Amino acid sequence: MVQPDGESDHRARVMTTAARTALADSLLAVKGLQLHVEVFSEPPDPAGWLDAAALSLPEAAPLATLLQRFQASGFGFNRRAAAASLLLRYGWGAGFAVAVYLVRARVPFLRDYAMHFSAGSLLKWLWIRDAQFVGRPNDPFAGAPDFVESVSEDGLRRRLLESLVSFTEPVVASQHAWSRFSRHALWSMAASSWAGQFANVARQLGDEARGVTEARATLALAPEIARAAPELYEVKSGGAARTCQRMRACCLYFKSSNRRFCASCPIIPEAERLQRNRIWIAQQEAHAG
Repeated sequence: MVQPDGESDHRARVMTTAARTALADSLLAVKGLQLHVEVFSEPPDPAGWLDAAALSLPEAAPLATLLQRFQASGFGFNRRAAAASLLLRYGWGAGFAVAVYLVRARVPFLRDYAMHFSAGSLLKWLWIRDAQFVGRPNDPFAGAPDFVESVSEDGLRRRLLESLVSFTEPVVASQHAWSRFSRHALWSMAASSWAGQFANVARQLGDEARGVTEARATLALAPEIARAAPELYEVKSGGAARTCQRMRACCLYFKSSNRRFCASCPIIPEAERLQRNRIWIAQQEAHAG
């Protein structure tokens, strides 16, 4: 299990030359966490990747091919639904930044990266080709070549949101132009996945409430993101408790061939959504067991 700041900082100080960069240390720090996306600085397979430029070109392969796979899988019955599916998956890629922030009090800015999607169209791998880091003045890697700025605790939270937005804005802009789905709806998809990763990582660190607090505080820092951020609340089921969401916009999945509503759907009655939340919690607990 990844240790909280004090113990992990001590370990960082005594690390050998195996990790001279903030990126190497950050990857090591989150290695024991389940982010639902594997993160690499050296990819296991060089084929089938979509780089940052490709992810902003929806009418050209390989992204066009991926969007067509959404439709074939029942996720994207039209351009708006396909765009929503992409942003929900893309948003899970923020798990690395969120985890590094919570574990190391450090924020990565990805300058060059690529993504790999599974045969089932889920985001599977994130390849970090080039990154710079911002952290606190006492960060043991403050002198590393990829550590570029020291900031206060409040400043670090703001820099985290700036990192998430800069990582996602090109995809939101290109999908908005291509699908005509509103920016608000597209940001709602990304912010939902970000919030999910805050809760997911913090739960593994033993304090899910901290993740919810950080998610709310971080996503409130920019008006456009604050309007798109999901409502977060705790639901208990069978002795287990999880953070659930009510999204701010619909992903349109209920109009697909599967005709199902999501557990975070904003358009169904609250009682139905809570029942779906409880079913989801039971499924998560069964999977974890």
